[in-house]
Amino acid sequence: MKKHNVSFPEEKLVYDYYFDRATKNWISWFETVPEYTVDIALSFNEILVPTQDSIRMKYIVRQLLTSGNHVLTPGPTGTGKSVNTAEMLTFDMPEEYLTLTRTFSA
Repeated sequence: MKKHNVSFPEEKLVYDYYFDRATKNWISWFETVPEYTVDIALSFNEILVPTQDSIRMKYIVRQLLTSGNHVLTPGPTGTGKSVNTAEMLTFDMPEEYLTLTRTFSA
């Protein structure tokens, strides 16, 4: 097994960064997605501004799904789980994945 001398970033927590295995560097989650600009043609309820948490959540869910795992995203109401998951499934999955959305509500 190879050992690598890669140190954790000192400025923030390790969770604030993505580890790029190709370059062996820690990079900000915001650097893993294109720069966000608001599309003025969208209505207010269609605007989804990426946050560090949403970027991390979509990355982890995408990795799990493309590895053949089932995924459950529990958490408090109103934190963006459904909206971010729907966006990721619709726009960020490989071409061979087909999205079928079902909604359940109390």
